[in-house]
Amino acid sequence: MAENFVKLQTKLLREYYKDFSKYAKGRLPKGKVAWVTAFTPVEILEALGIDYYYPESYAAVIAASGMEQEFLKISDEMMLVRDCCSYSCCFNGSLDAEDGPRGIPPKPDVLIATNNQCNTLPNWWNTLADRYDVPLIVIDYPGETLGEGRRERTAAFDYVTKQHKNLAQEMERLGGNMMDEDRLAGLIQNSRASVQAWKGAAGMLSRKKIRPTILFDNINFLITARCKEETAQMYDLMASAMEKEADLTGESIPAFWLGYPLWYHKDRYLSEVMDGFQVVGSNYLTWWDLDYRGEDIWEQLFEAYNFTFLNLTQDSRDRRLLEAIEASGAKAAITLRNKSCKCDLVSAKNIKIPQAELDMDMIDRAYLDLEKARKALELLKETVKGS
Repeated sequence: MAENFVKLQTKLLREYYKDFSKYAKGRLPKGKVAWVTAFTPVEILEALGIDYYYPESYAAVIAASGMEQEFLKISDEMMLVRDCCSYSCCFNGSLDAEDGPRGIPPKPDVLIATNNQCNTLPNWWNTLADRYDVPLIVIDYPGETLGEGRRERTAAFDYVTKQHKNLAQEMERLGGNMMDEDRLAGLIQNSRASVQAWKGAAGMLSRKKIRPTILFDNINFLITARCKEETAQMYDLMASAMEKEADLTGESIPAFWLGYPLWYHKDRYLSEVMDGFQVVGSNYLTWWDLDYRGEDIWEQLFEAYNFTFLNLTQDSRDRRLLEAIEASGAKAAITLRNKSCKCDLVSAKNIKIPQAELDMDMIDRAYLDLEKARKALELLKETVKGS
């Protein structure tokens, strides 16, 4: 079973990176290329044969390889000050250096950004559009801001669906293929299956004695390959393997990780200062649990991409977060005050368990004060034991 898991993982990685400069060796991609943000409706691109790449995800790969400081310095000198989003600084530094752990992605023919994650991304994509002089498409998702009445929901659906259909038309013109809605429906079904399989694997964290590293590393496929048939198969195999691990014993304090993984860390979390804690849940692991409900393809895409977790109202986010924490059985929370993502800071005022707030960044290791984090977690441990 482990061998089959690795084969699927390798196949998806090979397919994704095949046109990066390290492997392409000057060979141009066969089709058209889009660079996209994490919550782009890529099922549309996949249906039309457009290759797509995620600069944010590649920044995480760069940090995991230990190259981020070099590229952050280059970016700071060339264009973006270090206080900007470290995803953007790291990736842009890689472009300036024309280097990276897997080279650099093929140049885009189009850029696609969405605002259902954060408002920094459309601005970052503007700088990329200037760099490459290619069209930029920005999809605006109103989320829950219009209200939940039938009239408001219909207006939001019409507004978003018009943009989805316009995207499809633009990609038809770019790639020269015509949309096959049956193929699109099949790809949406693949995405739905990937999400369900992922939830099965991620749910093991609250039951089994496993480190979150395997989940933090493998959620990448739910981003870059969620509409591939192999992704659900891979996650099912991963869940089956984790099911064989030992059950949690209650010896350690169950803790909920609030915020991004630390991509530069060998374990993606602060394993060296968390003696006595067991990570049993993470809100990051739920962000890509897209809900493709609906009667037809356009309603399914609307539901999935308009109502991403990060595009909900604060009340809805608080409620879902509290439900996730309670389901995990966590008795403490480790909350990251992320230098890059101020809007990502989730206040503990509504989660009903003690927390330690740690200042750091998901890409830039220079922002981590390990000794300060150690003291905060020791205090958290004493608080939980004394309650």
